[in-house]
Amino acid sequence: MRVLVLCDRYPDSYQDGLLLRVLHLARWIGARHDLDLIAYHDGERSPEHEEFFRRVWTVPRPRAKAAPGWLAPFTGWAVRDFYPPSVELCDLLERELRADEYDLVWDAGASIFQQLPSGWNHVPVVADLVDDMVLTSRRALLATKGFSARLRQLKYLSLYYRFERYVMRRAAVCVVVSEEDAESFRRVSPTVPVSVVQNGVDLDYFAPSDRLQIPGRLVFEGSMAFGPNQLAAIHLVAEVMPLVWAQRPDATVTLVGRDPSAEILALRSDRVQVTGSVPDVRPYVQEAEVFVCPLLSGAGIKNKLLQAWAMGKAVVATTVSVGGLKVLQGRNVIVANADREMADAVLDLLANPLKRQLLGDEGRQTVAAEYSWAGRAASFEGLLMQAANAGQAGGRLTGKV
Repeated sequence: MRVLVLCDRYPDSYQDGLLLRVLHLARWIGARHDLDLIAYHDGERSPEHEEFFRRVWTVPRPRAKAAPGWLAPFTGWAVRDFYPPSVELCDLLERELRADEYDLVWDAGASIFQQLPSGWNHVPVVADLVDDMVLTSRRALLATKGFSARLRQLKYLSLYYRFERYVMRRAAVCVVVSEEDAESFRRVSPTVPVSVVQNGVDLDYFAPSDRLQIPGRLVFEGSMAFGPNQLAAIHLVAEVMPLVWAQRPDATVTLVGRDPSAEILALRSDRVQVTGSVPDVRPYVQEAEVFVCPLLSGAGIKNKLLQAWAMGKAVVATTVSVGGLKVLQGRNVIVANADREMADAVLDLLANPLKRQLLGDEGRQTVAAEYSWAGRAASFEGLLMQAANAGQAGGRLTGKV
């Protein structure tokens, strides 16, 4: 196949959920098919991350017009303004590339394909939405407090709903990472076929380690620029940790992730470490006795949890955190939602090394059996080939893929 990959971020990091997915899938699929990449990017390029693609073009990221101050929630409700157009991207597609060069378009993140010129209308689009953003926004709205913040979330929910309902009609098929996300998408856009291709994990890179664990150390990892991670980190420190500290005053928690907000940075203390961006998350996860995933909102499959499982860590997580995963309560994870319940689960694991070991071993076995990238790439490749064949036949995929 000849595939044009569109991505709203340059794939130069395995610490970003979307880029991690793009790089791992491209590594396997690019070995058998021709993949060309167009990505928004303003900085230097990384040859080592381009080796999976035949050709790569980058164009500057378009700048959104931000409304000033308190007016932001009240303006920009038009779907056409949600993802700002790129003049450079449109010029590249019209002047340098030909639609008949490609069997299909793979839009990673599903935010660019609406800019394809009319001459590309016959080329099938596989829109890899990853997470269903209507589901994500709905959960964020329920978890958000304050009138202005809730109005902002309501705005995003409305925009994502209309985007999925109307713009996604152009797609031959949409892809998400969990059946829960797929069901949400079907309710919003029932005419667009949707398929589930879960994320995987690199079992060799994220492997158990002999690194010494710090007694009483907890860790939560994820981009702190992502709203659900911010909310979870703040809630963990403000609501759950005081219950833990009441019985284990020596307990500490490390919040690992890039771009922490001022509110996250304000959580720092002698018992709370905020790392900001790190070159490698593994040492921070390895030295913790328990991995905590206290998400209250969000959707999709959590790469952070797959990685913790792969490293053999004992995991305590909310129901939102484990959505779409093969969860065995009490065997590969402790699912706890209430603050007291989560604190008690953490305290029990901190006091019980054997239980931590058994939980971590089962988590490692789960990802080894269920979440290899080779298997995920084979599923995604099959989906791409179905879309390409349907396009050549003048049709589209129908029903549940």
